[in-house]
Amino acid sequence: MEKNYPRRLFLGKSLLGAAGLICVPTGAIAKDIGANNSPFKGYTSYTDVKTDLRTSFLGKEVSVSGKIYNATGKTTIPNALVEVWHLSPEKNVYKHRGKMFTNDDGAYQFITDWPNREPGKQHRIYFKVSNEGKTIFTELLFSDLGAHITDKHWEQNQQLAENILFPSFSTFLNKSTIDFNISINN
Repeated sequence: MEKNYPRRLFLGKSLLGAAGLICVPTGAIAKDIGANNSPFKGYTSYTDVKTDLRTSFLGKEVSVSGKIYNATGKTTIPNALVEVWHLSPEKNVYKHRGKMFTNDDGAYQFITDWPNREPGKQHRIYFKVSNEGKTIFTELLFSDLGAHITDKHWEQNQQLAENILFPSFSTFLNKSTIDFNISINN
């Protein structure tokens, strides 16, 4: 009987490939399923509930807080889901992500490392806010000099009073603090 090495080689590699596919975590396979409905890069619904996204306690950091309002812009929403993500410092990957729920007063807060930025753009943190089947995606832009909203955020949130529509920004040493409010109006 003649030995058939190419057939054995094919079967062996097929077995290794199937075993490798079984060993891949299901989160890695489904990683981008939720990203299809996001207008921003880096979103994944597979994020841990956490409010401290820092990986280093030595570099620049930013603390972001705010409130989530209903469509009228006058009533806060308790227990709304707030998901955030941004480019990791000094890298072009979205490893900084977390999610939290608003408290009884509709407030959220998290702290993170100062994000990296794409060339020609400001530093930014992306947000997805969900409550009772309603969802809004938005982004917060900032630099060493202040925090800003986009025209799309202004259009989606103009029902908020002017004093809470625009983010407030302060900095001391290596920590910046931003107050950023969002309205779910769809």
